This record gives sequence, structure tokens and C-alpha cells, in this order.
Amino acid sequence: MTHTDAPHPRLDPKYRFLERRKTLATRPDVEHLANDIRHLLATAQTEQLRTLLHAEYPADLADALSFLNDAEDKTVFDLLEAAEAAEVLDEVDAETTARLVRGSSPERLADILCELMPDEATDIVSTFDAQTRERVLALLPAEEAEAIRTLLAYPKESAGGIMTSGFVAVPQTATQAETVRAFVNAPNAEHQFYIYALDEQGGITGVLDLRQLLRASPTTRIGDMMTGDVLHVPPDMDQEHVARLFSRYDLLMLPVVEPGTNRLLGVITADDVIDVIEYEGTEDVLRTAGSDAQELERRSPTRIALLRLPWIMATMLIELLAGVVIHVFDSTLTQVILLASFMPIISAISGNTGLQSATIIVRGLSTGQVRLTRWRSALLRQVKTTLILGAAAGVVLGVIGGIWYGKLAFGLIILVGMFMAVNIAGIVGTIVPLISKSLGFDPALTSGPFETAFQDVVGISIFLSLATALIKFLLS
Repeated sequence: MTHTDAPHPRLDPKYRFLERRKTLATRPDVEHLANDIRHLLATAQTEQLRTLLHAEYPADLADALSFLNDAEDKTVFDLLEAAEAAEVLDEVDAETTARLVRGSSPERLADILCELMPDEATDIVSTFDAQTRERVLALLPAEEAEAIRTLLAYPKESAGGIMTSGFVAVPQTATQAETVRAFVNAPNAEHQFYIYALDEQGGITGVLDLRQLLRASPTTRIGDMMTGDVLHVPPDMDQEHVARLFSRYDLLMLPVVEPGTNRLLGVITADDVIDVIEYEGTEDVLRTAGSDAQELERRSPTRIALLRLPWIMATMLIELLAGVVIHVFDSTLTQVILLASFMPIISAISGNTGLQSATIIVRGLSTGQVRLTRWRSALLRQVKTTLILGAAAGVVLGVIGGIWYGKLAFGLIILVGMFMAVNIAGIVGTIVPLISKSLGFDPALTSGPFETAFQDVVGISIFLSLATALIKFLLS
């Protein structure tokens, strides 16, 4: 193709290949698909492989690539047509994208980018080195290259970073007939459900949907049928906050405007927000567990280990304090060795309770269900829950301990120790994420392993202190 031509009409890339498989019920086993690809590669059946690749939905091919080694998936990528390669790149992580496009000619990369919406193309361009980026952008139509450069200027996880410039906007003085023509002549607009009305300075003044447009008479002005007071966001808003707005107000599209001027910069679509929700949810869960979302990308065991190592080291240092506590109470344990049998049980149950509380609070902060202004309510709710859990676990373990040791005092120590440990764990697991959020830190980073390790120290300290205070009743 000639890259200096105007952008060509394109189908929405999310639906372009659906005719290949009429129903998702026939979705293949991607591991089996990967084995078929590997066999055709090994036997040098290039034409048969091209036929197979062309018959598959690109999202399935992207999944199948994860079962191939680096050389195999690079060969497969190079055999794909530009449209198919574009969709595959849109489905894989940034590191895989950078590896697959390495060595591709600028002309092929430009062909690939021309098949994507501006926001999706920007994600791919961001993986290029500076020299490749400029060479490829120079081959793109001026309008597309400018749109990509604009999007690259915004942080990746901001509203500006996930917006697209593919939208339909007309002056508020335009008629229905003029707007219909603008709509028809904007083939690259993404998800054309809404048309935005602009003032003379390009500021957004209203919005109307396709049904409103088609029901109006040809001479009706857009300003007379639009809905004013359009909900919008600034380009620097965090993508997680944007996702909450989509969920709260059941949005399909959300405009991004320049603060002060109200100039329409782009729009965020629901399909991009789905990706954000999935990413943010995964990130919170992995961080709570002491890992990182990057581990889901195709990384070597060494790089994964380096991602986990800081968490492991920090947790180990905190756990050393538990060892110090046990050493302080050596004499108590020596006199009543059975106490040692209950220590790991109390630590495990209280730690699990604290981790549950932390996970609930972290997720609640992420979705907006828990707010800093109502921290007392969140804390009270968790305390009420852990009071029940602590009492139930304490009574059961206390009865077992009392029967095992043969003395009521021993069972009482176990009961109180478990009850206190569980409730302190619940409180710590609740307030640590809240404090972290209020101080501007990521609450997921401060919970999880740290809460569990901290609880081991506190829980063991309370348990052994109580046993030491009542030691005479255990020995009499």
C-alpha cells in the first residue's frame, strides 16, 4: 500500500475475523493448535501453515504463541498477513510485542499499524526503540502518525494513555444531514455510537447517540437535539478511576477533555476499560500475594525470581523478629513444650484472617466500595467479623488444647491467644491498606506478605506472654 494515502476504511478489529468461526463453542484447544503449528514448522510445510494461520482467529493464535519457543513464534508472526499480525500484537504483552517485531522492516510495521485503531497502534509503537519509531511513523499517513504521537505523550496508565482519537465530532451548528455525512465519512472512528458537538474553539458542548441522529429531520441542528453537561475526564486521571466511572454510570464511551479549555482530546471506549479492569484486578491480587503483574508476561525464571526476591527478603527480615520473640520465651517453652505445637496453628489462622481482611480492603479501595472518608465503617465491619471468627476458632482450639494437656488453664491460654491473634490480624489487615492509601502509597504493596509476617510476630508475642504470665497454673 502507499502510506501517504488517506487512512483506508477498516472494520472494527475486534470483529474483523469473526466470520472464520461462527460460534465460540468451536474455539480450538490452543495448546493443540500450537502443536499443529509446531509440526508444520518442523516439516517445513509453509503453505499448509499459512492456510492454518489464516483460518484461525488472531486471539487464538496469540494464545497459541505462548506454547511455542521464541524462534517458532517469531517465524509464525512473520508469516501472518498485516491485519492478522496487528490483531496478534494487540493480544500479547509488551515484552512479547517488542520481541516479535524486532527485525521487521519499517514498511511491514507501518502496514501492521494501519490495521489498528490509534490507541492500539500506540501501545505497539511504545515498544519500538526511538529510531524505529520515527522511521515507522514517517511511513504512516500524517493524520495517523500525529494521533499516535499525541497519545504517546500521555502516561500509559492514564485516561490520555488509554483514549483513542477515533471519534465523530461536529460543530453544534451542524445540521442532521451534515452530521450524517460526517458520520459516514469517518470510517476509522471506533465504536460509532455517539456523536459529540463542539463549539467554535473545539470545546465539547453536548452529545447525541445514533438513534437521536437518525430520528431527526435533515434540517435540525445538532445543538437543538444534543444532551448537554457531558460527563468527561481529564487526560491525567488514573485509568483505575476511569474504570470505576464506567462501572458506576454504565458507560459505553467517555470523552477526555483538556482542563480549562474543555477541548475534546479523545474518547475512552468500554473494550479498553475491560482490559484495564482485568489488569488492575490481576495487579492487586498478585501484589497482595507478594508478586507482580509483570510475572504473567513471558519472562525467564531468572527475571521472575528477581521480581519476587525483594518481597521474599523483606518478609524474611520481619519473620526474623518472630524468631527473636521465641528466643525470649525459651524458658516458657522449655517448661511447657506442648505450647510449641499450637504456635504454627495460631500463626496460620490469624495470618489467614489478616490476609483476607487486607484483600477485601484493597479490592474495595480499587472498586470504590471502600472509601477513606468512611474508614471507621470499614474497620468496624471487619472487627465484627473477626470477633466471630476469633471466638469460634479460639473455643474449638482451646477445648482441644485443654483436653490434650489435661488442664483448663492450658485450654484458656490457647483460647485467649487465638482470639487476640485473630482480631489483631483483622485490624492490622484493615488499617494498613487504608493508611497506605491515605499516604499516597499503593495499598496492595503494603499488605499481603507484610501483614502476614507482622502478624506472626504479634500473635506469637501475645500467645507466649500469656503463657508466661500463667505458667504457675500450668505447672501446678
